[in-house]
Amino acid sequence: MSRTPMQIVVARDRTDRRTDVYVDTLRLAFEGSADSARSPSTYLAEAVDLGIRVLEPEGNLKAVEVRRMLKGARDTVFVVIGDWPKGSDELCRRAHDRKVVKVPSPPRRGDGEVQGPRPEDSVETTLAPVVTALCAMERARGVLVSRMSRGHRPARGLKLFISHAKADGVAMARSLIGVLQQLKAAGAGRVGFDYFYDAEHIEPGSVWRSVIKENAKSSMLIALRTEAYEGRYWCRREFLAAERRGLPILVVDLRKEQYHDSAQLPFDVVPSVRVHDGNLIRVVLHAMAAHLRALRVQSMALPTVQILPHRPSVHSLSGAIQATAANKIAYPGPKLPKTFLQAVAPMLRRKSVEAQLVSFDEL
Repeated sequence: MSRTPMQIVVARDRTDRRTDVYVDTLRLAFEGSADSARSPSTYLAEAVDLGIRVLEPEGNLKAVEVRRMLKGARDTVFVVIGDWPKGSDELCRRAHDRKVVKVPSPPRRGDGEVQGPRPEDSVETTLAPVVTALCAMERARGVLVSRMSRGHRPARGLKLFISHAKADGVAMARSLIGVLQQLKAAGAGRVGFDYFYDAEHIEPGSVWRSVIKENAKSSMLIALRTEAYEGRYWCRREFLAAERRGLPILVVDLRKEQYHDSAQLPFDVVPSVRVHDGNLIRVVLHAMAAHLRALRVQSMALPTVQILPHRPSVHSLSGAIQATAANKIAYPGPKLPKTFLQAVAPMLRRKSVEAQLVSFDEL
């Protein structure tokens, strides 16, 4: 793959220090880490490096400089905080509306005793940088999906399938749903995700097995890994069904015991996040990032390449081989050890053709 498929360009008044946290949160969401350990966004912890750079041009850019910057990626999403800053006329002229995320300027803070003014868009001040990052990720996702479909189909939002054990996972599932609803309301429909939760979305009289199976087909699985999770039949089925279909999975590790037996499910191949501080926003950002990383690579890959959202297991390899005739199966790094490649080699053979396992960096 040659030039990167996507980049983010931020336009703001850099003298307004209240907007620094917005840029830090964007860098964390797309590049995996913020600039400063003292940034207010560091509570989100380091995330996934998506290979999508966040650029912030300075001063008056000439037309030739803008063209050179935009040629650095196949597509550019612009994040404008407040009004377009002075000297950005050429940048503004080249920004197409469908690739622009506009964010109101942060409200002035009160003096500690007098409540400050309400934000223009009614978004909770502390949530505004996260909502901005999610809106930018959704806009980037929409651009990539539209390009892959050549504009023939609209980009549907990502659905998060919440998989949990009723015995000890209901409270956390409800808390996560509360955060999702709050972020959706704050983003006014721009954050681009929905969720499936059986207690809410299975109507009375429905065949619940069929509803769960249908929704799991097109979702990202959020597995709330509590102590009881692996012991539940439907939790195991949901997890393995997503793994066989090559769907993205994010594990939220909620276990509290100090010792555990070996796992029945291939948890070690999927990304995992902990919320020891109760910060469930971290789950949403990681989920969007894991999905967007695979989508970025898929948008640049040849049709003969099957993209896996995380490291392969025997379950995902079996599903990929049965579903497609791809000659390459690509996964996020690091590279798999030779012993694993040798062990799965018989699975990769189809008649006289053998599919090749490669990392994203090897494409």
